[in-house]
Amino acid sequence: MKGGRIIVRIVRMPGIPNMKKGQQLNYFLHRSHLACLRRHGLAVALLLSGLVPVFLQGIQAVEETETKVSRTEVAPGIYAPKGEVKKGSQPEIKPEAKVKIKPQPTENGKIVPAKKKVMPNFQPTLKAKDVIGSSLATKTEARTFTLTVPAPRGQIIDRNGYPLAQSRVAYYAAINFPQLSNTSDKDIARYALERVNKANQVLGGNWDIKYKTVLEHYKERRWLPLVFSSPLNEAQARKLKPELIKGLMLHPFYQRVYPQHSLASHIVGYVGRRPPRRTGPVEDGESIWPQAKGVDGLEQTFDADLTGKPGKINILFDSDGTKLTEEMIQRPRPGKTVVTALDLEIQLLAEEVLQEKTKSGAFVIMDVRTGDVLAMASWPQYDPNIFIPAISQADYSALQNDPTKPLFARAFRGAYPPASTFKTTVALAALEAGTVLEDTLFSCPTGLAIGDRVFHNWNKKAEGSMNVVGALTRSCNTWFYQAALKTGAAPITEMAQRLGYGKKTGLPLPAEAKGFVTSDRWSREKYGHPILDGDLANMAIGQGTVLASPLQVAQAMAAIGSRRRVVQPRLVLQVQDANNSVTRTFRVRERIPLNIDAYSMELVVQGMVDVVNAGNGTARRARNEHITVAGKTGTGQWKPHLEQNVAWFSGFAPADYPIFAFAAVYEGSPGERVGGGKNAGPIIGAFFEKYLKDEGRLAEFKGQVEAVELAHNDQGIVRPEISGAIIKGSSSEDQVRKAVNEERDIEKTDSGGLLKWFRGFRKRN
Repeated sequence: MKGGRIIVRIVRMPGIPNMKKGQQLNYFLHRSHLACLRRHGLAVALLLSGLVPVFLQGIQAVEETETKVSRTEVAPGIYAPKGEVKKGSQPEIKPEAKVKIKPQPTENGKIVPAKKKVMPNFQPTLKAKDVIGSSLATKTEARTFTLTVPAPRGQIIDRNGYPLAQSRVAYYAAINFPQLSNTSDKDIARYALERVNKANQVLGGNWDIKYKTVLEHYKERRWLPLVFSSPLNEAQARKLKPELIKGLMLHPFYQRVYPQHSLASHIVGYVGRRPPRRTGPVEDGESIWPQAKGVDGLEQTFDADLTGKPGKINILFDSDGTKLTEEMIQRPRPGKTVVTALDLEIQLLAEEVLQEKTKSGAFVIMDVRTGDVLAMASWPQYDPNIFIPAISQADYSALQNDPTKPLFARAFRGAYPPASTFKTTVALAALEAGTVLEDTLFSCPTGLAIGDRVFHNWNKKAEGSMNVVGALTRSCNTWFYQAALKTGAAPITEMAQRLGYGKKTGLPLPAEAKGFVTSDRWSREKYGHPILDGDLANMAIGQGTVLASPLQVAQAMAAIGSRRRVVQPRLVLQVQDANNSVTRTFRVRERIPLNIDAYSMELVVQGMVDVVNAGNGTARRARNEHITVAGKTGTGQWKPHLEQNVAWFSGFAPADYPIFAFAAVYEGSPGERVGGGKNAGPIIGAFFEKYLKDEGRLAEFKGQVEAVELAHNDQGIVRPEISGAIIKGSSSEDQVRKAVNEERDIEKTDSGGLLKWFRGFRKRN
């Protein structure tokens, strides 16, 4: 240390080009940096002293690999560290637990060990005399600018740490002008064109730059690089770097990237297009490259958290235009990480079965215990990477005009008639009101006259008389018309609201569908009278004015599966800073206590179990050999003017102590005949077949079920025993047998279904 300065000698430092063996570089640090040097090391001390450009020159993307781990593929294109994440695991994230960010992807989308991003740095401006030649003089103008350095945008990750949205260092090809005098506009333009042509020659590009743009930039903004290329990928940047000529440079910036491509795209969203090229004089505080802004999905909702805090840098040019110093006076603070409740593996499977089983539709899976949204898939999808750095108007118009609507998030923005899935709500309302008891029987004819209209059943033959369990099992419309008329509109509306229908779930996503549940008050305000009998009959089968999103239906099924409460769906678990310290948490929140009689609830659950597992149920295609699935089918008139209907299947599994609640929607094409059991049930059947195929995952799933059962036993929760469905009538048995014969290819009748009912029927009679 001499006279208040620290002399640092560096021999053969990696990253400093053209340094010969044995050569020493002397850097002078002020005494004030001594403490920093002792505490943080040489790199930070050099950073504070304004020597970052030299220290980092020539490094394409300055990154530090934290650890090397072996990996195992848990799903196509998804890798997890061995010994850390078991295939199919979905650990509960405690509010204050830190989520370790899992390996990040390479260029081809594969996940590799996590890397810590370091802010990209400017390359030193070249002297004019070295670039243009000694025949051109320089201007005698010195400049000092304080510019803003955008922070790297934070990550969006799934519950296990796998990335859904990231930022990475990328480059533009740019022109670094010397400051010239006694030169014509044509000379300036020729200088720029030579650099553009060089980049095109090396990379096989076809970039161009307007004559007017070159001149305006040179006259007003010559101290800053003039970008002319589209973003370069890693291979292009590596190829161009050794071919750079004086005045041609790689200009670094942070680029958003979505490593899973279209996976969960409607949830993650995307960032907006670049603002237009800056013109006019350079202003203090101006950003050295445009900062991304969230436009849709979580990118929009958590934009403030993800953006981070920009840094500031001072750049000094001497009188001939040469950059003298570049000093970081305030380092950018990286954006925070948003930890979602999504399970990437479950989301992947949900999207796979949607693609296999539908042309368009939606599939939502929730954790009954916590309300966590484990998967929320809409099909078809889009790849948000097409918006980076900006989408062309032609491509955007093509997406908007696509008849399949890939930009539409059906899972939480779609409002459909819930159809017969709503019968579970009607059944609970009637049982709670006391208008229907376990042994209350209504007939199931082919049609029922209400007012001046005849309301039909889906089955064109009468099915006899049945109780509430049998009515749910067979999804008899005419039974529910009678139950609703006897119960009245108010109890049904109130029960629907208790289950979360008619209001947003509160997910942190823009434009969530509210849905709609009609009421006497609404009818009086709109039509001047309470709900009429015909409207109530439509409401009883989830038609008419009743609308719900797949997310709302899944929420209702989670409530019925729990038997006791509605838990608000939770999409985001927590927000973490760059040090992985939790800054904000989103706790499990009980939205509405159901307070429904346990016996009434078990009657409805038994009906849902028989829908899937009894021989006369309407959703045998949703069965699984490992678990008992409870559910309800639905077929609704969606767009009558187009003869376009929608098919539903919703429910929970396992039936006794549920882990998953779900809702699947199949959008029929115009004129297509669809059915809940035929089109939507197979979506659920295929999902559980794929998910529980792995023995390790099946064992873990059963362990979770056992834990729920033990918790219920500890709390003294008793599940009443319910008998099977009651269906009486001479034509009933023939109809049931015919239905079984028609679907013999699905599965033979088992003793837990039709035969069990026949035995019970004989005993009762």
